[in-house]
Amino acid sequence: MKPRLVLLYTHDRSFDRVLTEALLGIEAVVLIARSVGAALQIVCRRGRELDFVVLDFNDRCRGMTLLSAIDMCCEKLPTLVITSKDQHASAVAYANGARACLNKPVLAAELADTIGKVNEPDTQLTAA
Repeated sequence: MKPRLVLLYTHDRSFDRVLTEALLGIEAVVLIARSVGAALQIVCRRGRELDFVVLDFNDRCRGMTLLSAIDMCCEKLPTLVITSKDQHASAVAYANGARACLNKPVLAAELADTIGKVNEPDTQLTAA
């Protein structure tokens, strides 16, 4: 079976470990982008190969721009947004193509469960 190809956009290096733990048991290659520009380059070059995207928003304006660009380029690409406990940010993320939103702090088990659900076709999860 081919490994899953995942794009992670985050500035938080500790979140890398949370995602790695969440992906245990899933053969995956994670492409990490620390800037919007780097994330967009990955999407432009490898968008059709990506299985899903995890966006860790620490800057809503840039993050929402990135999410919108991903949705325009790869409309069906499952995208999970991690954000602060801001219902407005979650609502805007859903409006811009997110399939699921989780509030920080995120546990690896919660992330793994949501990744499984996000990868089901035509699923959109509402924030808890």
